[in-house]
Amino acid sequence: MQNNFGKTTILVFLLLSFLALNGQNVSRRDIRHRPANLEEAVFHLMKILPDSTQQNVLLMSEDEFLANSHFGLGMWIRNNWRLWRGGQLANDFKFRGIFHPDDMSGVILRSYFRELHGLDWKLDEQIKHIQSFWEVSALRQFRLENDTTFARQEKEYVENSIRKRNKERKAEFPIGTQITAWVSYSINANTQIVGEIVDWRVGVRSGGNLGSRREPEIQAEYLEAKVRIVEFMDARRQRRVERRNRVENNELWINGNRIRKIE
Repeated sequence: MQNNFGKTTILVFLLLSFLALNGQNVSRRDIRHRPANLEEAVFHLMKILPDSTQQNVLLMSEDEFLANSHFGLGMWIRNNWRLWRGGQLANDFKFRGIFHPDDMSGVILRSYFRELHGLDWKLDEQIKHIQSFWEVSALRQFRLENDTTFARQEKEYVENSIRKRNKERKAEFPIGTQITAWVSYSINANTQIVGEIVDWRVGVRSGGNLGSRREPEIQAEYLEAKVRIVEFMDARRQRRVERRNRVENNELWINGNRIRKIE
């Protein structure tokens, strides 16, 4: 049986290891270099990412890699390669018909994954998929702003979908499930724990809409798991975690989407 704890560790390593380039023969100039186009970006990633990271990528599915790199490696790409500020690479994407930095980094990551696996990038297909998404999104937003019945139906659909996902999440992680999770110990800093689910709670928060200020406000359900801590993977962070998360009797509440099962 596959050990999800070990798999999670690999995924987290993927998100962070692109910053730990000491094991590679990579100069600071290479790290600071900003590619001018998509092709250069893909091959530059192959140059600067550690071999160990690339071996881990070879073990993943494409969807798994993209889901777990968007906020790690993807964020680094968006910030350091000036995708938000209109650098050469951003302009190359705009020429191709891609305008949002999240989409730009997604194409880079997907193309990198496919190159590493010896697959065709299918760039035209990637671009058409993104453009189709924005066309559908624009039509939906127009209807949300001009059709009150449609807006109300969409609001109910979203709220019901959230409730359904939360119900499925609780069923997937019954009381007593052994889990691993990342918890904060300071602003923008997290550490990993191993624990056991002892309870669930559901709350509702108001706020947010479906993409336009004219839409009805969403009443979004949120799910939290009470976790009894079994082990701190980094014992040095224990006291800071306890203070920041109001740990009582070695238990704390964690967002239900941040836990992973240990099998």
